[in-house]
Amino acid sequence: MSDSTLHIGTLASNNVNNIVNDTSKYDEYKEKVKELEKELQTRKDTFEKMTEPLVYVCDCYQKFNVVTGMPKSTFGDSFGYAMQKEISDYMQDFYAGKVSREDLDSYFEKCCTSMRTYRTGQHQTSGTNEADNTQIVSEMYEVFAKENARAAGQANYQEGKAWNEKYYSDGHSDWTYYNSDYYYQCNDTNAALRESVRKMTEKWELDGIDCDEIEANSSLTLDGGFDFNSIWNSDFRNQVGRSSLAKESTIPPENFKMFFKEQVTSFTEDNKFNGNLKITIGKNNYDLNVPFQTLRTGSEGEIRNVWDLMEDYYSDTKDNSKVKNFLRNMSVFTRWYSYETGINDRFGDYLR
Repeated sequence: MSDSTLHIGTLASNNVNNIVNDTSKYDEYKEKVKELEKELQTRKDTFEKMTEPLVYVCDCYQKFNVVTGMPKSTFGDSFGYAMQKEISDYMQDFYAGKVSREDLDSYFEKCCTSMRTYRTGQHQTSGTNEADNTQIVSEMYEVFAKENARAAGQANYQEGKAWNEKYYSDGHSDWTYYNSDYYYQCNDTNAALRESVRKMTEKWELDGIDCDEIEANSSLTLDGGFDFNSIWNSDFRNQVGRSSLAKESTIPPENFKMFFKEQVTSFTEDNKFNGNLKITIGKNNYDLNVPFQTLRTGSEGEIRNVWDLMEDYYSDTKDNSKVKNFLRNMSVFTRWYSYETGINDRFGDYLR
């Protein structure tokens, strides 16, 4: 009898006497169970209230303190959702310059500790299990690294939006923008997060965690991967449908900015019109027309390679090889081209 457990909600009334022989005390026991049930549920979130059974030791009516096991994902319930939203906001503040690199490192540790404390309180881990702690740190890195890339892409998008409003004073979405500063900041921050992981593994005495493997096997890839270029392609190839980076591993030149506007002139009688391309490389600025022609019989007049547009203005020397290589992988095109060819449905590297 002392080792029996009572599962609330599953005990049939005809089995009461098998659990409590003294019927005169049944009402007293029932009230104690209700009190314990209420106490436990107030510490659980809505998701867990719906799905988890309550376990008690019958002879003393205390919560049976067993470890039920870690969830498949520590970010799969309401606590995890709320933490990921908070991490997303924090990373956007980081790219806005409101958070320092040191603050980010401390925040990563704080989130790991909070997640372990919560999972321990839910009796999903003892708090000292190496595999469970490894899962916490690994999934924390996955979320932080993803939100890092998203925040870099969002900062780039907002800056491009400001350029569009500055030069064209419209709210149209027929533009794309690339600032290599965010590429390098995204890479540097990813490296800093990996260092935060290393510190946590040392503090919690865990084996090493392979961050490359985490990224390679992640399911958080619908909007690109964990790098700036794939997020950029998701924004401007897959959603806006007006620019594409053929190889996402291509390294941009430093101090590089590119703004593209699809149409800045009216159609001529033969369906020709110009887009606009503004490029900054270091201290040099270039403002180029982008000739398009809509024939509706083919797509050859609807796409332009950026290096082909730039090569007459920018010397092709060994020192400029990085610029040339990057711009050769960059193309700009019309929305009609995107619709006709389906390039906006292509993900990852795509060589047309």
